[in-house]
Amino acid sequence: GLTSVTIGNSVTSIGESAFYKCYGLTSVVFNAENCTSMGSSNYPVFYDCSNLTSLTIGENVKTIPDSAFYGCSGLTSVTIPNSVTSIGNSAFRYCSGLTSVTIPNSVTSIGSSAFSGCSGLTSVTIPNSVTSIGVEAFSNCSGLTSVTIPNSVTTIDNAAFSECSALTDLTIGSSVNSIGVSAFDIARLERIKVLNPVPPTCVDNTVFKSVDKENCLLIVPHGTIDSYSTTFVWWDFKRMKEDNGQGDI
Repeated sequence: GLTSVTIGNSVTSIGESAFYKCYGLTSVVFNAENCTSMGSSNYPVFYDCSNLTSLTIGENVKTIPDSAFYGCSGLTSVTIPNSVTSIGNSAFRYCSGLTSVTIPNSVTSIGSSAFSGCSGLTSVTIPNSVTSIGVEAFSNCSGLTSVTIPNSVTTIDNAAFSECSALTDLTIGSSVNSIGVSAFDIARLERIKVLNPVPPTCVDNTVFKSVDKENCLLIVPHGTIDSYSTTFVWWDFKRMKEDNGQGDI
């Protein structure tokens, strides 16, 4: 049976469920430079290809299409080349075997549910080129213990990190000015460090919904404690300290 597939650089679309239940498929080389359509989240291209363990993404690929590798639970690591500028909606959704992913600093946007349900991820590095993190982008990534949102990001969308049940440590970069509904509805958060001297706008009071605001330490930039303690949602945190510039508290 079919064990490996190479998707050529001129391919622009792949039909729904194209490799459905190809249990013999173990490796895929994806070279499609301008593929814009790849199945759907209802009928992913590689749905139920549970033995697919090797994925190579070619050096000239610009976009990882929506739903591209949805449900490829056998993948343990993925290297995204630095030609890629956007990661599509649900691109790696339910890739539950992924333990690490390297996102290059060419990527500017991470789509909705792009890594949702990647429960095996223990760490993710979001590069300083990403400006937006989509709805539920990292939801249900129950293995993540710490996350740093880089200074390039301006918007964290609704439920972006919801159900990240092991997350204890969070750093929110200096350009984040808007945080969506339930973005960090995470009970185990122990420490949040915010780098923007202007308190980001929290869309509503569910942003940090289940966080223990009596005990979670909120670290804010030097000279901004008055501003944070009089701003909607941030004022709920009872343990607030300023960063004294001497490194982490």
